[in-house]
Amino acid sequence: MDSPRKNNQLSSLSQQSPISLLPSELLREIFSFSPIASRELFDLRRALFVCKHWHNVIVNDKKLWSTIIISDDILGRFIPNTKWPKFSRAGAYIRACLDRSAPLSLDVTLSASFEDTDGTHCCSVLDDLLNSGEPRHIQRCRSLSWSMEYAFDDIPVVATLLPPSLERLEYLFLKGFSFDNRSSIRFPQCPRLKEVHLVDHSDGLPPKYFVNRDHPHVEKLTYACGTGWVDHDIPYIQWFHAIRTLVLEDASLSSSSEYIFFEDPENMSIAHLGCLETLKLIGSIPLEIMERLHAPMLRKVEITTGNAAPKTHVLDTVPLVLLQSVTEVGISICLSDDETPDPQDLQRVICGAPSLTSIIGTFGIGELLAGEGWFRERHIVYHCL
Repeated sequence: MDSPRKNNQLSSLSQQSPISLLPSELLREIFSFSPIASRELFDLRRALFVCKHWHNVIVNDKKLWSTIIISDDILGRFIPNTKWPKFSRAGAYIRACLDRSAPLSLDVTLSASFEDTDGTHCCSVLDDLLNSGEPRHIQRCRSLSWSMEYAFDDIPVVATLLPPSLERLEYLFLKGFSFDNRSSIRFPQCPRLKEVHLVDHSDGLPPKYFVNRDHPHVEKLTYACGTGWVDHDIPYIQWFHAIRTLVLEDASLSSSSEYIFFEDPENMSIAHLGCLETLKLIGSIPLEIMERLHAPMLRKVEITTGNAAPKTHVLDTVPLVLLQSVTEVGISICLSDDETPDPQDLQRVICGAPSLTSIIGTFGIGELLAGEGWFRERHIVYHCL
């Protein structure tokens, strides 16, 4: 057994180590930019017990506590191995985040299943976040990420806990929603909302989640689909009519994108995007979707294969009507080393954009175009990535 004298010597050496001499301001920066802090503050708990100096820095750094992640992993850490789990410690963790971060803005992620199981009301862990405080703590929320892909029954429960408006919300990420006939569910008013990311909305009926909600300040919309595109995707897009940037992403693992047509006249509308300046197409986007985009102010189009289906792109199907006002095109198509895009597809896109002045692309595409007489005649400036 170590003697008290030896323990004192080790403690003294620890206090004299270089990292213990770092100023509090620098230590806070290290914690803020560490991979652990970027995932879950809960994983910083071990650092709390390294020494008193670290403990004080972490506890008093409001920025570190302003990211609140409620995931299945977090809830699992608080569930004892009994038939009736209790979440008192989970509630204490959330309250600590709320108290120690005030009055800073919050970045909130909900990616857990809050369904009731074995008589346990898992949604109770959200009470402090969504219902406590005056005004409610959730009103400090700057970004909200809500993934419900494995817990559809949670949607009406959690949605009813949200306030009528989220005054400071700027970024919204929603994944895996399916509302079906729950037409009474509405997302709160968000007067400061700037960016929206929607993934895999698979409604069986026309979606109404954003109905009667005007979002004039949203500048960027990302719409990703990995489960098949449907008619309802266009109404989702057109509700954000003032966006300047639209990203359409095919996140499916298949080599071609599926499109489902419900033959509902109400869903055959056109998305009139009068402010749209940049359109980014990732993967294979169905022609039926792109043909219903009206963007007279479009200036830039980016075409890339993405990561899910690396050999799919839309060079051969992008509607030429979208290219009439485009002045810049970016092409990043990742094929195998000995493959290049079809020259006819490139010619179709480039010649279909009469106002085109510059192209940004890979070295291989630049080499291919340099050998084409029709391209040299256009006097278009080519920039290599």
